Amino acid sequence: MGINDNGFIRGLVGPLVNRKVGNKNYLQSRPYRVKQTDDTKWAGKDFGKVSRAGAMIRMCFGEVHQDLHDGQMGNRLNRQVYRAIKTNLDCEKGSRTLSNCVLDRLVNFQFNENCYMQDYLFIDPVISLNKKNELKISFPEFDIKRALVLPEKCNAVVFKFFAVSFDFDEFEPTEIKDIEWEYDVKQDGIPAKTLTIKCSDFVGSSIFVGFTILYLEKSSRRSNVLNEIDFNPASILAAFQLH
Repeated sequence: MGINDNGFIRGLVGPLVNRKVGNKNYLQSRPYRVKQTDDTKWAGKDFGKVSRAGAMIRMCFGEVHQDLHDGQMGNRLNRQVYRAIKTNLDCEKGSRTLSNCVLDRLVNFQFNENCYMQDYLFIDPVISLNKKNELKISFPEFDIKRALVLPEKCNAVVFKFFAVSFDFDEFEPTEIKDIEWEYDVKQDGIPAKTLTIKCSDFVGSSIFVGFTILYLEKSSRRSNVLNEIDFNPASILAAFQLH
């Protein structure tokens, strides 16, 4: 209802709101309230979980991507998390989490879109999880100069693996393993090698393994890391639900 205040109208008159500001009277249209549907509310709950999960993954794999990622990495990861969360067909919208979905959709996620791992590493590890909840990552025998793209001045490389357990219901991460394999680029041949990560203490959680290659310029006095924003392959190498 409008009120006459010494010649000025204040309040609601029909679809208009009258406001007195100083010595002037302003008419504004009444704000239109949008009523959210149940489907919109449920989708919003899922997206909130997606955002929190994506932020947790980005934070925990900071040692892998080293903040040398493309500017849209966060948005790309959230989209991929959302694609994964939609594989849970047993729960309704609003109650889905990454703890009950197919995590394969997050495997091979590239933290740097402009530096795809497969364009810099030409061998593929074999990854498996056995009944004892032992995660095994095996690399075949390879020649460094044929299997990798190397920057100038690089005389050593490090394969870095970072395994993390995620409880996506409580949004709590736990570091499991941080392992580095270093090689001299002048080595004639690198023998096959297997990394075993025991995960039996993390049943009921999700296990992710991040992977990156560190390029070094080593001298008798120091080692310089040559990775930069345009040369930093980093990815999610594996993801499993432990039951």
